[in-house]
Amino acid sequence: MISIRKNLINAAIKQYALHGYHGATMRKIADEVGIKPPSIYFFFKNKEELFVAAFKQLLDNHFEKMELILKDNWDRPVEQIFTAMIQGIISHHKGDMEGTDAYISLVTSPVVEISKYLNNHMLRYNEWLVNILGSLLKSEYPNISSSDMDRIVEKFILIGNGVFWGIKLYDNENLKGQEVLANQIIHVLFEELNEKYIR
Repeated sequence: MISIRKNLINAAIKQYALHGYHGATMRKIADEVGIKPPSIYFFFKNKEELFVAAFKQLLDNHFEKMELILKDNWDRPVEQIFTAMIQGIISHHKGDMEGTDAYISLVTSPVVEISKYLNNHMLRYNEWLVNILGSLLKSEYPNISSSDMDRIVEKFILIGNGVFWGIKLYDNENLKGQEVLANQIIHVLFEELNEKYIR
């Protein structure tokens, strides 16, 4: 039972990536799994519920990747952690273009439940970033002001969002250029912090 549910979610992600919300019919999703369309309703009460489950899986995978990057880089200087996370956003989404395409399809969908889930997830993710990156900044810059800390984290979130959307907008060479620019911006932010708090 659990494997069929998981297979339905994965099939839905594939269909959303290929056809968008309206084109990802229950028939196509059922065919992908090898079941009859009415059988889907044993696992999900409607298309929107399946839609939300797929979206949740994509968002949770991204969150887990960011947590893993943070864990793997925890002992490095904060600037290097920031750049590792930018690189992680790119490698995670480039390594799963089907998931990335599905994510974009889901983000731009007309389903109200998706908007609610996305808003809640982004609040949770941003709160996590503020707390975790804030504590890293505080450990490296003990005298950092709350406003400077918030500004740095907010700029990091903005850079990360821009890099994510660049994955679909740029070819590999230009995307690499965007990553270099993102890292340069991060470096400038930390140069300002060093000048202000470490003289």
